[in-house]
Amino acid sequence: MRKVIRIVLWVAVIVLVLLAAGYFIAGPLIRKKVDSALRQLPPSLQVSYGSLEVKILAGSVVVHGVEATFTPSADTLHRHRVVIERVDLAGVSLRNLLFRKELRAGSLVVSGCSVQLDERLLDSPLPKIVLPLTGVSIRDIQLKDLRLAVHKGRAETIFLKGEATVEDGRTASLLIDTLKSWPGVDKLALGRIRGHQVDWVEARSSGIRVSGLDVRGLIAHRLIADEISIGQSVIYVFRDRRLPLAPGEKPMPATMLERLPVDVRVRSVRAGPISFTYEEFPKKGDSTGVLKIVRLRCAVAPLINHPRPGDRAYVEIRTEGSLMGSGTVEAITRVPLRGKGVYEVEGAFHELDVTKLNASAENLGGIRLESGMLNSLEFSFRMDDERATGHIVGEYHHLVADKLRGNKKVDKIKSFFLKKLIIPKDKDKSLPVAKRTGKVDYKRDPERYFSYYLLHSLLVGVKDSFTLGFLLPG
Repeated sequence: MRKVIRIVLWVAVIVLVLLAAGYFIAGPLIRKKVDSALRQLPPSLQVSYGSLEVKILAGSVVVHGVEATFTPSADTLHRHRVVIERVDLAGVSLRNLLFRKELRAGSLVVSGCSVQLDERLLDSPLPKIVLPLTGVSIRDIQLKDLRLAVHKGRAETIFLKGEATVEDGRTASLLIDTLKSWPGVDKLALGRIRGHQVDWVEARSSGIRVSGLDVRGLIAHRLIADEISIGQSVIYVFRDRRLPLAPGEKPMPATMLERLPVDVRVRSVRAGPISFTYEEFPKKGDSTGVLKIVRLRCAVAPLINHPRPGDRAYVEIRTEGSLMGSGTVEAITRVPLRGKGVYEVEGAFHELDVTKLNASAENLGGIRLESGMLNSLEFSFRMDDERATGHIVGEYHHLVADKLRGNKKVDKIKSFFLKKLIIPKDKDKSLPVAKRTGKVDYKRDPERYFSYYLLHSLLVGVKDSFTLGFLLPG
């Protein structure tokens, strides 16, 4: 027994000596290999680091102060830049790394990663990099304190802050604390620059989580995940109707999904609460109109753009919120996934104080709503590439409206006909359903987007519910 113990202790001492020697030998050797690999990168890609520490006993490598820049031309004002405070690689097999050129590790932790992208270079191809490794296998990957910003000149157009975790090299969970996006130019300037109507969008979201993300799928341009959830969001959209329409036919939602450059397969997407504001400068007039939906929530299941055998026929979108902070509105939209299918839309408004709509009605429709409670407005219609058909059923009380002139003063003559002949003051449940029903029959304008098609299909039904509704503006 004493001999066994003595041999074990002797072997242990020898191993410790070898490990100690390996520590001093491996560190410089790895740094030498790393520096050699960095010198072989193309001139447009420069990578440097502050220090590299190898711990043989712990089987780890720690790198501080990593900086990488991609500058594809002599114009150094336009470049991508990545700065990483610290990289921890644990559970490393140094024997495989040094002698087999295989990187095998238990975990990789990237801390304090700041990414600055130049919008002008996003479409520029990145240089091809041949890693001096025959294989890479890392079980767990974590990105801590990740910050990403996209710049257009000096303006920051996208900002992201969050973290990510990859487990077993296959699936990942992604948490984004903050995501901000804006066009980088003034809302009126954007349309003038483009020369036609365009949506100016500013958005800010927090608490974004992606679970069950297929990491290998991303490499093959496939977005596959179990769920995407988006917490609180604020979205503002502006459009200048004084500018001409962008020429050409606008794609329907199914076509837009199909044309995405990635294959999307997400079981469910949930978002909310969302504060959504739409502001429009009308073609005629000198003031904008504003529509706002608050406490908006949205659920999509499933989100698919390239259906396979056995998949559902529709992407179903459920939304609910409050229009101008009054009452509720809920809707279900089914987007067909195969061929030129039919879109199905159904939903209802409940207990809406219509005077809350004056911020939009006065400037966009030339109507001032003195009073009125929309108790219910149910809608159901089908839409294809050519036409929308269906119906609406409404119930309201004390609806009083005035027609305005260009100076926003009441046009007494038109207002008299509006009140006495066109819009009855009350339509309650005591009336037959046929008296409260409007027919939806609206031909699609292919040069306008789906949102316009949807809204005007609904307005056609509302106008048809009145005997002289064809006299109403819009």
